[in-house]
Amino acid sequence: MEKHEKMEFGCDLLYITFIDLDGNVSTGSSVRPRKMLEAFEEMGLSIKVLSGIKTNRPKRRKNIEEILRWLETKRPRLCYVEPPSGPFYDRKDLVLLKKLRRQGVPVGLFYRDAYWMFPEYGADGRKLPFSEKVKQEVIKWIQRRDLRVFRRTCSHIFFPSSSMAFYFNFPSQSALPPGCVIRGGVEQISQVEEKKEILTFIFVGGAARNHGTFLTLEAFEKANQNGVISKLIYICPECQWNKIKGEVYKENYAKWLSIFHVSGDEKLAPFYEKADLALLAAPKTEYRDFAVPVKIYEYISYGKPILVTDCNETKKAVLENQVGWSVPDDALSVCSKIIFLHEHQEEIFEKKKRCREACLCNAWARRAETVIQVLSAKESQLEQNNG
Repeated sequence: MEKHEKMEFGCDLLYITFIDLDGNVSTGSSVRPRKMLEAFEEMGLSIKVLSGIKTNRPKRRKNIEEILRWLETKRPRLCYVEPPSGPFYDRKDLVLLKKLRRQGVPVGLFYRDAYWMFPEYGADGRKLPFSEKVKQEVIKWIQRRDLRVFRRTCSHIFFPSSSMAFYFNFPSQSALPPGCVIRGGVEQISQVEEKKEILTFIFVGGAARNHGTFLTLEAFEKANQNGVISKLIYICPECQWNKIKGEVYKENYAKWLSIFHVSGDEKLAPFYEKADLALLAAPKTEYRDFAVPVKIYEYISYGKPILVTDCNETKKAVLENQVGWSVPDDALSVCSKIIFLHEHQEEIFEKKKRCREACLCNAWARRAETVIQVLSAKESQLEQNNG
């Protein structure tokens, strides 16, 4: 039987994240850690936070060392970790996990993604130079090292989806998808809306072939070839759009396409207000089949029915919550559904009515409650084993 260090509880939850909590929310990977922390706080837990981006190593290390000193006299009841997309660059983070293990603290870790297992996704169809291939091999080695430490130190591993969990075999693991923000705009709809001459779709995400940019614009070009029936608000990072604009953009797209480069709830809200539906038309790949884009749940939060391509977990989230439609991942199928929805707008109304219920069922608070329930059960098991 493993012997654990015993000492006084200093808080209910040690929350470990790898973002700068004082900075701006600009990506999906920074949205989730903030929302989970807010949800834990709303539960009334006493929380000690370790934050700091991994690329600022001096500041990150200083914050870790402060926690390690605190652990010399105190211990948290539970610990939850929201790691970065890539590996742990500072070994001190791994030292901290080992320390928590010796203290008998149940640690839950959310394993965000597995880009490193699918280098072709990051390459986006490009032939990688030798230096980039070497870099990827180094990252793979570090990721495997991290996994070995997680296996020894973590009580439970959470994944974005059950499909992603299938690629791993931790003794205790489960799915913990992204969550929804409860917004005032997700109201209970009771009155049928008037049919519109032109529908407006919104996409918020990356601009690249593997994000579906080429597929999406080709589909809208086909749908609008006999007159504009659907407009598209496309919101993406400016640097990504500039890389592909020369390949994908045509001047006549201006009749139905609007490109913006903004982020954050406050700046996005006005664009969501203009939209009737949301869109995620990504190519179907092995990686995309298990990925669960946080934007799906953001779309639901804003009360927007969603048209997606048939990537497994994305399709599952949309259809099980009854908030949208799924089509094959080709431009003609997406185009056909755009035209169909323009002609059958009552379907949009029916899906829109489901958004409020789906939002409540998938709230961030539900995700936080799941984490505490799982880790509390692990705590009880540890106490029984040590009793």
